[in-house]
Amino acid sequence: MHKQKYLWIIIIFSVAISLRLWNLNSMGEVWDEFNYVGRGYTVVQLFKKGDFNNRLWYDTPDHPPLARYLYGIGAQFDVVEGKEIFNYDKTYARLVSVILSSLTAVFILLIGWRYFSPFVAVLGAVIFAFLPLSVAYGQLATLESVRLFFYAAAVYYFFLFLEKATKWRMLVTGIFIGCVLEAKQTGVLLYPALLSIYYLWKKYREKRKKQLEPTFKKVIVIFIISLLTFFALWPMPWLHLDYTWNYTYQLWFVGFSKTSIPEVFFGKLLLVPQLYYVAYFVMTTPLLILLSFFAGLLVIDKKKNWLMYSLVILFLVPFILSFYNMRQHGVRFIIEMYLPLALISAIGIEWLILRFFHNLRVKIIAVLIICLYLFVILFKISPYYLNYFNEITGGTNYIYKTKMFQMGWWGDGEREAGLYIKDHAPKGSTIGLALSPMHTLPRFEQFKYQPWDEKKKYDYVIVNYYHIIRDNFNDSQIRKEYKLVYEVKADQAVLVSIYKRK
Repeated sequence: MHKQKYLWIIIIFSVAISLRLWNLNSMGEVWDEFNYVGRGYTVVQLFKKGDFNNRLWYDTPDHPPLARYLYGIGAQFDVVEGKEIFNYDKTYARLVSVILSSLTAVFILLIGWRYFSPFVAVLGAVIFAFLPLSVAYGQLATLESVRLFFYAAAVYYFFLFLEKATKWRMLVTGIFIGCVLEAKQTGVLLYPALLSIYYLWKKYREKRKKQLEPTFKKVIVIFIISLLTFFALWPMPWLHLDYTWNYTYQLWFVGFSKTSIPEVFFGKLLLVPQLYYVAYFVMTTPLLILLSFFAGLLVIDKKKNWLMYSLVILFLVPFILSFYNMRQHGVRFIIEMYLPLALISAIGIEWLILRFFHNLRVKIIAVLIICLYLFVILFKISPYYLNYFNEITGGTNYIYKTKMFQMGWWGDGEREAGLYIKDHAPKGSTIGLALSPMHTLPRFEQFKYQPWDEKKKYDYVIVNYYHIIRDNFNDSQIRKEYKLVYEVKADQAVLVSIYKRK
């Protein structure tokens, strides 16, 4: 059995990493990446020099810096002859994300194998590896891969701790929880999640040797270790506490405390409601996986197993952010729910199979069907996975035609547009930019780039769908004076359009 598990670890890791590597840079730079990669590179350089007094260590503490540390290490290799080349394709920094995302799939396998069944383990890991948004964030040098990896590791070791409360398991669990906090402030939600799981375990626990009993005091020790880890990885803000507190208070409790963020939601630009994350979960989870998830919830309700209830807790807790006004970016802020989602869906599929069949061949066929189903989804929308909407909504193309929701909101697709200009525009061409965001477009020295101004003339104009739908940009004049020469598409949905002067 151990040999089988190790073989599946290799297979799952290989599949997950392959899905993320084959078109790694095709999506293009997205809005937040340079913040993590560029600053991460500088922080690592400061560390090498032993310079810990630089303001960059604590300046603008929007998020804790663990992601910057990790991507900064990768960015050291995105340099040629002393020149930083990660200003666009952040290949080595992104490789860090690829590896962490793929290892998250491995932790899902380990949790499923140890606590449910080998089939649930393999299928749960496969589902996570193939989910469109999992692949998307697994390619980007942003917070999501870092959060998911340490979250999965913390959950796995907390379950091990509940089996046997050894000092080693307490230490490792605490360190991983500290790293979850260090990835993003919302990692604090792991505390109530794990406390709830502890009380579930206590209610359904089996008797065991007293000296290894996972007592409440030991849980508190784990949490203390997590806080010490958090402080150890980022001590600088605590030496500038006035600045850190004022900045954080203004950002999180003043700037985002009064209203939610406006977004195009069901065809209207509005302050998104509290059901935002629930709606996006339903709309961006492939239908077959969504149905399997609900089947899994029925199984959990019937079996009343504390481990299965734990998965439900892990799924629900991230949705607490629905009550915080900074709701945006689809499921990005609640991405941790993908771990329990994958396992609960696998539990549902196993239950459906066992109702009618009892042989290994059927289980293998089921895994292959799920792989094929999800791969077709990925293939159709590649490489712009962030723009996926499921069958319930009518799909990505229907969303585009009806302008029901935002797409291309992180600048995805602008790389392809920028490279088209490089390959087709004459040297010295003036390029008008009607883009949001604008900084994610790759630029080349032989061209002149200017923000769009209706009073000026350009050789080419680049417009993205997000700027039109979210910022209410009127592209009618462009379409009258310029001819369409190229479109960047997610399936058939147009993310970016390129026009040439008539």
